[in-house]
Amino acid sequence: MSGLLEEAKALVAGCDRCGTCLTVCPLFKVRDVERSSARGKNALARGLAEGGLEPGPEVRGAVEFCLLCRACTDACPNKVPTDEAMVRVRQHLTDRAGGPTVTYRLVGAALRSRAAVGLGALALGALRRLGLLRLLPSALVPKEFPRKAFLAAFAGPAALGGEAPAATPGAHARVAYFQGCGMKLMFPDAAEATLKLLGGLGEVSAPDNPCCGLPHLAHGMKGTFLELARENIALFEEADVVVTDCASCGGALKHLADHFKDDGAWRDRAAAFSAKVLDLTEFLVRAGYRSPSRGERTFTFHDPCHLARGQGIRRQPRQLLEAAGRFVDMREADTCCGGAGTFHMDHPGTAARILARKASSIEATGAEVVVTACPGCLIQLTRAAEASGGRFKAMHISQVI
Repeated sequence: MSGLLEEAKALVAGCDRCGTCLTVCPLFKVRDVERSSARGKNALARGLAEGGLEPGPEVRGAVEFCLLCRACTDACPNKVPTDEAMVRVRQHLTDRAGGPTVTYRLVGAALRSRAAVGLGALALGALRRLGLLRLLPSALVPKEFPRKAFLAAFAGPAALGGEAPAATPGAHARVAYFQGCGMKLMFPDAAEATLKLLGGLGEVSAPDNPCCGLPHLAHGMKGTFLELARENIALFEEADVVVTDCASCGGALKHLADHFKDDGAWRDRAAAFSAKVLDLTEFLVRAGYRSPSRGERTFTFHDPCHLARGQGIRRQPRQLLEAAGRFVDMREADTCCGGAGTFHMDHPGTAARILARKASSIEATGAEVVVTACPGCLIQLTRAAEASGGRFKAMHISQVI
């Protein structure tokens, strides 16, 4: 048995097969077969580890068919971390196959290169200014609803509050912004709004950081993930606080220490780095940020999996939105939207069915804007907003507070 399969088997050992995970798994709700659920995937992990299953294409497909959203772990009486087990099984299968698939290899190489991400952002920015983004599939480049359009559509006298009042950003003075690839490529307006918020609270630096490495970790490229992690740890060593407006990046960066616990050279540096990473909403509430005005627009909030379950942040976004307008919580606010990294591109039909359920929850609130804090979710929610025919807009939280 490989070490990775041994680790995966140990992780799922607490599964009592009770089936509680079936009730919360977004995939099981749209494809009710056992292998869609955490219970089925735990059985796959055990079967592979014990030699009862051959790692053929069908098994690999079942292992890849997971959102890694942790809803199952939250609901499980024994808190079995199926997502962590699946990451190890994926790494084992990738190693056994001699590397990731061509698609993941290309995506991983592109995100590994700061130059490639920068050039991609410039190219998309040029297309955006020329109004040519509509020529690209929305699965690749969603239409961003920018803050300027939001103010034009919703601003009334109550929303004209000018600049945010200064607040004390805690005891930390050296604040650095970690910009994820998704924010850089897809949502530059939201990233600019984040920098403006942070700049209103004090000095902020914005190093040219590489990818957080989460896409590589999720698709069996742990070596690249660790290389990127070391680059980021070194790059932000002088900062006291590292703030990110991407829930996926935040979830990955806060857990870097776990991946270096057996590395004597990097263990302490990784732990120090992870300890100073904050989500934007977490930082703003801690720093005492107050919205410049309270408007009349109605918001609802979609909890990104990497924010709610990956970081335990649920209260802060709602607190900020309640101060900025009317807030209405939606049912199943923390259920995955179906984005999940590349899942919405790998399994578009399933992702669309999950998103339709989310769109129904949004529309039931009557909210004009669904807000989130992750570019991956924003891609999905923007698609739902377009399909709604104007019933709601989708925006990043930095654009509305």
